[in-house]
Formats: sequence, structure tokens, C-alpha cells
Amino acid sequence: MRQSPPRILIAVLFAIVALASACTTDAPAARNDASTPLYVAIGASESVGTGARDPANEGWVAQLHNHLPQGTRLANLGVGGLKMHQAIEQALPVAVDLRPTTVTVWLAVNDLTGGVPLESYRTDLDTLLDTLRQQTPARVYVANIPDLTLLPAFAGRNADELRAEVQRWNAVIATSTETHGAVLVDLFNGWQELRQQRDYVSRDGLHPSTRGHRRLAEIFWSAMQGA
Repeated sequence: MRQSPPRILIAVLFAIVALASACTTDAPAARNDASTPLYVAIGASESVGTGARDPANEGWVAQLHNHLPQGTRLANLGVGGLKMHQAIEQALPVAVDLRPTTVTVWLAVNDLTGGVPLESYRTDLDTLLDTLRQQTPARVYVANIPDLTLLPAFAGRNADELRAEVQRWNAVIATSTETHGAVLVDLFNGWQELRQQRDYVSRDGLHPSTRGHRRLAEIFWSAMQGA
């Protein structure tokens, strides 16, 4: 479900407050000390943890955070319904200010299904990744779109046409990711077990279940180790 920019802003500001409250240093603001690992997640409802029994602790972002070195802090800027252009306006300035050491970006499904032109998405993704590269010390990991034809929520769509559209978007994501020195997390090929593991999908037929979130965290972690 799409959320308006004011609600996005409120959620992002809440993330800053939460991060600042969790900080054990005497820094006057939420800006990260360069010596302290900080993981920032930019994404939509999947990054919030929607579909998991306990989104805050069992979402893939939280589970990936558990894999990271001890002492790494987390700022989850995920907001349900978020699209790439909204992320540039609302989440990106926060991410830059926090100066993270690790960033994950998983934002495309809402743009694709919401009718955003692919060229507009390409421009926004380039802006996001270039800004993160130029203005933060973070290593950036960008996830592409899973094979949506494997999700019950898309059962009414022509499978061949949908898969071809997803691949068009994923080609853009791959090119932009490489251009800006980020690391691609290939969910399209790396999560094909959705075909057999139906319990990886929650009851809504769209979002990952708790098991699905756990597997997503493993895929992201594998990409990080490979990098």
C-alpha cells in the first residue's frame, strides 16, 4: 500500500531518534562515528519485515543485522509502499547524514507494479547510488526483483510477459549497480526455490513469511561475504 510523503518522513525521523537513543557515544547527533559500524537499510514493506511473525526481529533486515560484526548498529529506513523517487526525497538525506558503513537497497517492486516508467526509475536509482558513493563511506548492496511469477499475488498476470518485464528492470538494476561500484544481490536467480518452498511466502501471497525472511537474510549475507 502506498504511503504519502509526510508519513514516510515521520517514519524516517523516527529511525533517527531510535538510532540516536541506541548510541552509546557522547556524539551530539545521530551522525555515525566513522569507527563504529552502522548498517542502514533502504527499502519498502519487505525491509520493514511485513509477513514475518515478529517484523522487528524476524524481518530479513533484522536477521541480516545479526550476521554483521558485533557492535554494528542498525537504522532501518524501510517504509511500506516506498518508491525510489520518494526514497531519494526522504530516506537518502537521512542515510547520508548517518554516514553508514553498510547500506542495502531493495526498492523496485512498488515502482514496477505502480506504473513508474523504467527510465524514470533508472534515473532515480543512478541518483541514489551515486549520492551514496560520493557522500558516504558505505559499501552498498542492491537487490534486484525476484521472479514475481512465483508469487501467488501475481497469479492473474501473464507469466511470460511479467517475467520479461522483471528481467528488463533487473537489467537496469544490474547496470546501475555496476556503474556505481555497488554489489548486486541477485534475488531473481538466488531465490528460485520459491517454486518449491511455498512456505517462504506469507498468507498475503506477496510478502515473505518468517522462513522467507530468514532465507532472504542468508542471500544478502552470502552476497556480502562474496564481496
